[in-house]
Parts: sequence; C-alpha cells; structure tokens
Amino acid sequence: MRVFNKCVVSALTAVTVLGAMAAGAVAGPDAIAGGPPPVEGPSDPAAVLAGGPLVAPPTVGPLASMTLRSAAHGSAGCVAAPNGASFYAPAVPGGAKSVALTFDDGPGPNTAQIIALLRQSGVTGTFLNIGANAARFPSLVRQEAALGYQVGNHTWDHPDMNTLSAVSQAKEMDMATAEQQSLIGWGPCVFRPPYGNYNPTLLSLAQQRNMRVFNWSVDTEDWKANGSAAASWVNRIISLAESEGGPQAHPVILMHNAPSGDPATVAALPTIIRYFQSRGYTFVNLAGSQGSGYQVVTTGGYVYGFGAAGYGSAGGKLAPGVSAAGIAADPETGGYWLLSSDGAVTAYHAPPLGSAAGKLPNGVTATAIAASHGGYLVLASDGGVYAFGGAAYHGSVRGQLPKGVKAAGIAADAATGGYWILASDGWVAGFAAPAKGSAKLGAGEQATAIAASPQGGYLVLTSKGRAVALGAAYYGQAAGKLPGGATAIGLAVSPATGGYWILASNGWVGAYHAPARGAVKIPAGHRTAGIIGI
Repeated sequence: MRVFNKCVVSALTAVTVLGAMAAGAVAGPDAIAGGPPPVEGPSDPAAVLAGGPLVAPPTVGPLASMTLRSAAHGSAGCVAAPNGASFYAPAVPGGAKSVALTFDDGPGPNTAQIIALLRQSGVTGTFLNIGANAARFPSLVRQEAALGYQVGNHTWDHPDMNTLSAVSQAKEMDMATAEQQSLIGWGPCVFRPPYGNYNPTLLSLAQQRNMRVFNWSVDTEDWKANGSAAASWVNRIISLAESEGGPQAHPVILMHNAPSGDPATVAALPTIIRYFQSRGYTFVNLAGSQGSGYQVVTTGGYVYGFGAAGYGSAGGKLAPGVSAAGIAADPETGGYWLLSSDGAVTAYHAPPLGSAAGKLPNGVTATAIAASHGGYLVLASDGGVYAFGGAAYHGSVRGQLPKGVKAAGIAADAATGGYWILASDGWVAGFAAPAKGSAKLGAGEQATAIAASPQGGYLVLTSKGRAVALGAAYYGQAAGKLPGGATAIGLAVSPATGGYWILASNGWVGAYHAPARGAVKIPAGHRTAGIIGI
C-alpha cells in the first residue's frame, strides 16, 4: 500500500481546492483543506494486472511538449481540462446533492455484475481502467462504453506516478489512451493516478491531454478484502461508504473492479446505492452526466434540460430562414452539439470539430446529427453523410432515395463505429453496422427518428408515435397517446436504464423504462427539433 504524498498536498493546496470547487465541492464537510490524504492499494502488481502473457502496449510517439497540448496525445472528444485535481462529484441542476460511483483497475471478472447492478438501479458510474487490463478484456471496455458509462484513464500498468520522470508519466497516460481509442473510438476525458499520487508535472501533462485529474473523497478500502466475499468485508465496505459519504454533499466513492476480483464490492454495491438514493442524492459520472436525463432542442435553437445540465443554446442566434435540426450528446463531457438546418454545428461544453455549413448541395438541408467515436455525423436530407472528429465515414444513401423520400435520421453503432441511416419511408441502411431490418409504415405515417440500442440494434420512431424495435429491447410506444395535432419527432435512449424517451412536436415527452422528467412548454407556432439522453 502506498500513501498519497502529503508534501504534494501542501504544495498544491490552492490547486486542489480550486479543482474541488470546480467539481461541485461546498464549504464545510466537503472542504479539502489539507484533510486526510487519499489511500489506495494494493501495491502488488499481481492484484491489479490481468494474468497471462504480457500484453504489448500500443506504440505512442515521444512527448510532444511540456507546455502545449498535442493532438497526437490529447483526447479529441474532450473539452479543455483545468490544471488541478478534483475530489468531489460535479454539481447537478437545482443544487441537489450528487454522488459519483467510481471503479478502478478494471476491467475484471466483476465488470458485468457491476454494470448489471447499476442498470437495475438506474444509476450511472465511471470506470477508470488500466490500459493493460483493457487490452486483455476488450469486450468489457466496449460494453462499458456502449451502455453509456464514462470510461477513464488509470495509466497503462498502475505505477506510482510520483516515482517516474515526465517522459515516463506521459507514456503511461498515452499508452492507456491509445488503447482506449483503439477499442471504443475515443480517448478518455478523465484521469485517475494510481494510489492518488500526483505532482505538478502530472497535472500539467494531464491538462495538455484534455484529461481532468479526478481522485476521490470516500475510500471504501474494498481492495483490502483481497477477493473475499465474507459478510464482514461487505459490511465494512458499506460502513465506510456511508460514514464517509453521508456527511458530504458531493462525494466521489472509490471502489475497485480489478482482474483479481472484488466480489465483496459487488455484494456491497446495492446497499450503497440504496443508501444514497434514500437520502436524495443524484448519481452522476465524473463528467456530471446522470445517464437518466435528457435535453430537448426546439426549432428556434433553445435547449431545455430535464435531469441534465444545460450549457447554452442557439436561441435567438439563428440566421433568418435557419432552424435547429438536431442535437447530439458528447458521452465523455456531458455536453452537446447543436445542428442547424444549414449544416452548421455549434458546440456547448463539447469540442468544436467542424460543420457541414457551405457543403450542402442547393436545396438540401441538414436533418440529423449523431455522436460517434469522439466526434459526430451530420446527415443531409438527400442522404449525404458528413463525418467530423473521431467519427468515420462509411458511405451514404445519396442518390438512392425514391422521389419524395428524405433521409430522416442517423444512429451510430458504438460497437463498430459504423452507422444506420433512416429514410422517411422506414427504410434503414447499415454502413459498417449490422442490418436489422426496416420499419413497415401505415397509411399517412412517416419514419421520423432512429436511435441506437444498448442491445446492438436500433429503434425506429414513426410520426404516429410507434416505436419499432429492430434488434433492440421494446418497452412501449406513444401511439394513441400523442396530444391533439402533435406528431412524434424525436427518440433518445437512457444510458442508465437502456429505456427510451419519445418526443412530440409540441414538447410532450413519453418515458418508457426511463425516468419521466417533464415536458417542454414552447410558444404557440413553435415545435421541437430533437432530444438526447444524457
């Protein structure tokens, strides 16, 4: 076991306090102010690294700069990171208490069980993975990302970073980032140093890479169970989580998910979740996303958040004749990208990666946007596709649509990096993504939206509110329930539950195996343009 360097705490008091405040810390019990240093273990590499033959680390370039961020090392899907360490969960709208569940050292044999418990409870979490373990269990990393959980960097092989040179620290970060990038298509926006140990060099290197350094405020010491599932260990983990976290307004709870196995953590998790739920805490990941809220955008560009943080809108800023056409969530930052009918894309707490403005043929408008592998895909009404950031272009349906039919929606397949394009007549075309079928429409019915499902397929929404599940779980529909004169225009999946929300043109939102958060009150003559789950 190694202990956080108290000298570093003293030298970085101002930095850490500012970092904690930025993460939602409040005065009183949440003040860091030289409090007890974080402790994490174990120090034995065999306990945190997967067994078997050594995994060859990815090749990374030399440290580009100690003062300037290099695109070759940074995570393109992240916003600029602060210089400092954070210890407390991000705040949530309305000032409610928040709690972040974090799982270090994975993936491991308990990853699937942890995910199942989170989904059963409808709460989110953050997985801080070791690069070598991610390389050993790639399918588990892909599952974490596909189900909407935040995936973070915990170095390549878990060294004490304070013992390394700047070049070696950078290499530890970059190898883990490169591995994550290769597995899920985007790099991490959050970094947790092993044992909680950091120094000014590490903070600078992480900032250059757009990774926010995030430690914890509650240590369950679950690693001390050493693989035991005995009730005494389970009760001890629960007791530490409750006694340390209960007095805090925004605790970050440290738990483990190591290849050596943490069955006591799995056994304790449901009780820990119920404890904080019963006390009014909102569960967030380290980006501040709840996984159970949504954002709605109107044609006028106004964005309304329901159980999700708002970061601005284009309301009152759109040019004459231009309307908002869609919205996409950045899974790593909790921010979003707003698409306008002219193809322009505006970023809110998400990196600006480009737009299709000026690239659309005459008479063609932008109709939909979808986040993909750290970037986004823009769909045009003629079926053309434009890829930005980490999103890959695999083809389009331009020139293939029947007369009178337009491209209405696009959904990204997290597993493959491909996507599905939806036509207004219900036809779905897959590009580097498995074809699951098309939607059969009734008279006077159009297909209006498509959303990727955690099960690997997709859901198609029709104007009458029908939800057609194709390789996806079905939980209900809005057909026959829409307010008079309204049509169903938007569909969003809840990352926390795997359910979905259906959005009507008048602002009504129906919840299906997802929490009901409310509807949008929009002025007469206006309508909604899209919805995203965050």
